[in-house]
Amino acid sequence: MDHPKLTPSQSAVLFVLMAESTELSTPRLRELGPNLDKPGRQKLTEHGLIESRKGERNALYHSLTDRGWAWCADELRAGPPDRSLPPIRALYAVLNAIGRHLDAEDFRLYEVFGRPRAVVEAAPPASSKAVNIGARIIATYESLAHQRGALVDVAALRSSLPDIDRSEFNAAILELQDRPGVSLIPQDDRARLSETDRAAAVVVGTQPCHLFAVEED
Repeated sequence: MDHPKLTPSQSAVLFVLMAESTELSTPRLRELGPNLDKPGRQKLTEHGLIESRKGERNALYHSLTDRGWAWCADELRAGPPDRSLPPIRALYAVLNAIGRHLDAEDFRLYEVFGRPRAVVEAAPPASSKAVNIGARIIATYESLAHQRGALVDVAALRSSLPDIDRSEFNAAILELQDRPGVSLIPQDDRARLSETDRAAAVVVGTQPCHLFAVEED
């Protein structure tokens, strides 16, 4: 199989498609660096290195073919294209190192870059109810503490907010303690704990916590 000589921009398009290992639209390619113009797309398509299709809003989506993967694998051992600028030459130095590593470990290119990506789901946003409970806990703390940063019993907070369900209170105060300057800690002197204090504790990990504080902003 021949190994087409490409321009630096065309080579960069193939390497970005390789690295992303999924089809990319022309605008997305541009965001990642290389611009795939019509002549470049036609050349890559004619050589069988990419496939292109029309997607949403008539945008073109591009992906590597098997031949495109093979081209990238061979190019790892090649030098940069003629007239390459320093950033492209630096890229090829990195690619050559990847090629050496693949050879040493007897890996194929697709075994590294072609693996399916894990889907990472964003954490759901806090509900307005949880945010409201957190605000009420802070307001109650401020009414009970003699100054910002003073420790207040969790039991006192609970008893001042009797309408809030225990699990909802726990969830809200645990969310608050992730904020800078907010503390939810155990009472070190266990002899000072009443049965009410023990029952009101919020468990963080495996540690029952009985005291809450908010430092100065």
